Amino acid sequence: MPSLFDQPIVSNTGPLLGLSRIGQVSLLLRLFPKVIIPFEVMNELVLGPFADTDRIRREIESMVVVTSPVCLDPLLATQLDLGEAAVITTAALSHLPVLMDERKGRRVASLAYNLQVIGTGGLLVAAKQRGFIDSVRPLIEAMRTGGYFLGPTLVAECLRRAGE
Repeated sequence: MPSLFDQPIVSNTGPLLGLSRIGQVSLLLRLFPKVIIPFEVMNELVLGPFADTDRIRREIESMVVVTSPVCLDPLLATQLDLGEAAVITTAALSHLPVLMDERKGRRVASLAYNLQVIGTGGLLVAAKQRGFIDSVRPLIEAMRTGGYFLGPTLVAECLRRAGE
């Protein structure tokens, strides 16, 4: 199996929003050769109730946006929201890893579809390990201050892995 960072990744809405709010969307393209955004995720980003929609749209211009809806696995469509279901379906079709923070979606992706999964916290740790950022703590704190939810246990584990 190729290294997580040697292949394209399929991103869900949450990590894109969280990284956008701290000005770090560019980390995705530094860590991965390609970032794929399913049609359904793009719709959530640009049609959702987010105040920073125009900025997000500009930041993801260099990513690959799928231009048509994916034919969802019916089981996924009943268990997850549309974006998460599209991310897992898209990733499963091409055997690609997933960038997702939502716990239920992560479990489904890894256990039911055997996909590699990384979250925003893990992505920040990897960025520090590769020298792309100096510290994880201020970025996580900024995400949380900006309204992005990362649980205390997850934050503690990310900081431990980052040596902070």
